[in-house]
Amino acid sequence: AAESFTAFDLHWNEHFEFLKDYADFHFIEGVTHNVFHTYTHNPQIGFLPPGTSMGSKIGTPFLRGQTWWPYMKEFTTYLARCSYLLERGRPVSDVLWYLGDEISHKPDQEFPFPQGYKYDYCNPDVLLNRLIVKDGLVMTPEGLSYRFIWIPENKRMRPETLEHLYQLIQEGATVVANAPQRIAGLKGGEQAQQRFSQAVDAIWGKAVQGQITKMGNGRLLSGVSLEEALRMLDIKPDVLGDVRWMHRQIEGADWYFVTPEKQLSFQGKVTFRAEGGAELWNPVTGEITPLNVTRQGEYASVELDMPKAGSCFVVFRHGKQQQNVEKVVYNNAQRLDGKWSLQFPEGWGAPAQLEVENLVPWCELPMSEEGRAFSGSVVYSTSFQWEGQGKQVMLDLGEVNMIAEVSVNGQKLGTVWCKPFALDMTNVLKEGENTLEVKVTSTWFNRLAFDASQPEADRKTWTIEGPKANAPLKEYGLLGPVTLKY
Repeated sequence: AAESFTAFDLHWNEHFEFLKDYADFHFIEGVTHNVFHTYTHNPQIGFLPPGTSMGSKIGTPFLRGQTWWPYMKEFTTYLARCSYLLERGRPVSDVLWYLGDEISHKPDQEFPFPQGYKYDYCNPDVLLNRLIVKDGLVMTPEGLSYRFIWIPENKRMRPETLEHLYQLIQEGATVVANAPQRIAGLKGGEQAQQRFSQAVDAIWGKAVQGQITKMGNGRLLSGVSLEEALRMLDIKPDVLGDVRWMHRQIEGADWYFVTPEKQLSFQGKVTFRAEGGAELWNPVTGEITPLNVTRQGEYASVELDMPKAGSCFVVFRHGKQQQNVEKVVYNNAQRLDGKWSLQFPEGWGAPAQLEVENLVPWCELPMSEEGRAFSGSVVYSTSFQWEGQGKQVMLDLGEVNMIAEVSVNGQKLGTVWCKPFALDMTNVLKEGENTLEVKVTSTWFNRLAFDASQPEADRKTWTIEGPKANAPLKEYGLLGPVTLKY
């Protein structure tokens, strides 16, 4: 369970933010490597965009004809940063879940495991051939370690499994399991049945239900739930807080990948069972900033602020002294409520230029039906006065659907594709008049939906399968409010 693979769908109507949240969910489940299915080969030049893709909702329209293709590096760099850290070191889990001798399935991803703890699961081969006991911990040859083995489904077990389990307990392992009721399989006949009965009696014969039974150098807990076992063994949670997380470790450092719960934001305290100074590593931007830490015993608490579908790595460096970090507070704001000029590319039914007083979706602009179905990139530009030199200033675009490339005074500031749609603009502002340009890119959805209702000869797009005719248009564009926070 330390490393696995997944694929996710990047279709015509999906926002990168949704895909990020989907990828983050699998990251905290132990996935370390993302695979796109599929890049379709479109060698022809001059074909109608977006081009050939897999049909019947199969695969990912991951192709150069996509509107957002010039910005794909932003998203894949995020995945690469996450994979780099999640493939380094070792995953940290307290519980090793043995799936039993008669494995029918792996655990459900939505299994309600106790909050604050992680588990790995293993099969008979791992239990019999790859586990050792060291200093009371169950370990693999690669150095993965667990506080105890948990066997929730063991009504039928083989004698060789029970005999090896008894040996692990004698060597110092802790096992949480009830006695099996009968032998698994028919191999070995009466001799196997006798071995089974002897092993069951050796392990559970003197066990007291609901208590910790010492056996050799190890311990057995029987007749208790997983939550009760964690409490009785005094195993404290690894993480405290309403977040999703994954823990990795190398010699000298621990790091946690942290995200809010699905479709939620998070602002508050998160507590980790970790030592050393803390840093926040932002996988979206690559920035590393120190964090203030409040310590209580073996726990370290930090304050995190993550938007919907947000994420970060909290990195603890052992032996590093904690810094006192002064948090920047943006308690002043200047809204950019003036006129905006919108520039559309030719040939798609929208005017070359449009002046607006209010930021609304493209599908609500005073244009023709074809213009309101525009898909692609639109350049927004405006000017504003600034008289605050020396202040630290953040440009907050508000709501963007779905990617924005920002320039100030002709200088590129950066590209944003998920919340918060904000960029530091302190070093590009000047006293007096400034110009702001925001290039916003949508998916192909609206144009594909419009073309699906047109005669084939009049269509300007083509793909194997897209939105249905007259599908409701998506609210693409710069929606704001756009604010200078300082």
